[in-house]
Amino acid sequence: MFKSRVWQDLIKPTIWAYVIACMIPASIAVTYYLYDRFF
Repeated sequence: MFKSRVWQDLIKPTIWAYVIACMIPASIAVTYYLYDRFF
């Protein structure tokens, strides 16, 4: 029980870090694409 709680506490920040790390380049790419297309 204690081990699974530690596992949850470790994996949640890892998932968030992964999501944020994926969103940053994606948002930059979308911004660049829209800027390139409309301006």
